Amino acid sequence: MKVLPPFLIVLFFLLVMTSQNGSTKPVHKRHAVTAVHKRHVTAHTGKRHSVAVKGRKGSKAAAHRRRRAGATHRSRTYRSRIQIQTMPDTLRYAFINSERNRITNPEHLNVLSEKLKLAVVSEKKVVSIVHLGDSHIQADMMTSVMRKGLQSRYGNAGRGILFPWQLARTNAPSDIWSLSDKVWSAGRISLVNNPVECGICGYGLQSDSSDFVLEIGLKPGKGDTFDSLRLFTGKNSSALKIRYNGEEGQMEGIVPASAQVGKQIVFGMKASSIALSREVPDSTAFQFYGVSFEKRDAKGVIYHSIGVNGAEFASYNRSPLFFEQIGALNADCYIISLGTNEAQNQKLNAEEFGLQVRVMITHLKRISPAALFIITTPPPSCYHRTTINPEIGRVRDELVKISNEEQISSWDLYGIVGGEAGLAPFQTYGLFRPDLIHFSRAGYELQADMFLSALLKIMEK
Repeated sequence: MKVLPPFLIVLFFLLVMTSQNGSTKPVHKRHAVTAVHKRHVTAHTGKRHSVAVKGRKGSKAAAHRRRRAGATHRSRTYRSRIQIQTMPDTLRYAFINSERNRITNPEHLNVLSEKLKLAVVSEKKVVSIVHLGDSHIQADMMTSVMRKGLQSRYGNAGRGILFPWQLARTNAPSDIWSLSDKVWSAGRISLVNNPVECGICGYGLQSDSSDFVLEIGLKPGKGDTFDSLRLFTGKNSSALKIRYNGEEGQMEGIVPASAQVGKQIVFGMKASSIALSREVPDSTAFQFYGVSFEKRDAKGVIYHSIGVNGAEFASYNRSPLFFEQIGALNADCYIISLGTNEAQNQKLNAEEFGLQVRVMITHLKRISPAALFIITTPPPSCYHRTTINPEIGRVRDELVKISNEEQISSWDLYGIVGGEAGLAPFQTYGLFRPDLIHFSRAGYELQADMFLSALLKIMEK
């Protein structure tokens, strides 16, 4: 019987170990971030479960299996094999402290509660809620659940403020489409040097073309209808034509100088989209900042969602046009969800951060003296995908302190999930995106369910 050479025995041993462990590379375990990432998807049966995806990341066959399984690209710090783990619905909230899931200073929101109750019985009462934030808010995954939940109880007064995000070459809510026959210059408040001034949506578009068509609407089957709107454009624009419901729709002529502060434009029929164009060719640059789709005679809630990728409190504060235009939404309540991006600075100056928070609150109180406030704390997340970010906790502490001092309400998501300890369960059940900062749709929907539950405890008591 032949004896195998020693180098073949070693090679065979390494191959066996690789097949069992998925990789011979050690996995960074600092701060107890789990090494195996489990991602749950919704199958045709509607049950939540995790799916095993095997194979190398670069393999075409593996990529095909991931697409069929509903998995996405994973962080390089993870093993190449994802283990199967069933996630029963009964365990979905197991790591959340339901007793802590509450909004502080509930008395501050008594007026909001009364307005919502009045909207149910009144012939025409609209409650306007404006939710400001960063990339957690821009995609509208969390806020869409909040919007639908409140409107199902108190009435639907419209989709609210929108922006043609696709024309700015960024991600958009799933129910919105936009297109144009021209390429537009774009700006966003999270950039220090902007080619275009940014307005109410935290973004801005500009066209130097003498003629253009800009279209924006609600996707069929996902969106809603509207019969009035508020348009936000540049001061020096020439007259516009606005067509709604496509080629078969009606035409309205408006003067953009008056629309710049959100003048209401009423249609003669329900619409799901609009198209803007110049009334006559004009070489003057045209700026577009957003449009609010509303229902003229409806009652209930209009939930405006304003989120900007990479935004911080300071980003909004250095945008004067944003504050000039935000008052047109007539906010009854501001919800502010910021702080994640400030925490990416590992040498965060808490005093400077707190100053920016107070500046925003002061500006909004001046614009909307009767408005109420809810500050939300950011959820735990990682820094560079490998370690839990300790600055999130410092941001949370400052936000809670300022909320108490300003005598406004706060919803402490960071504390509700257990602070840093809450990161592992979020990751274990596939509620994170691969960057371990952003969340999957299921992760954002879970947060919305928690927030809505906490809010309704106050609104319906």
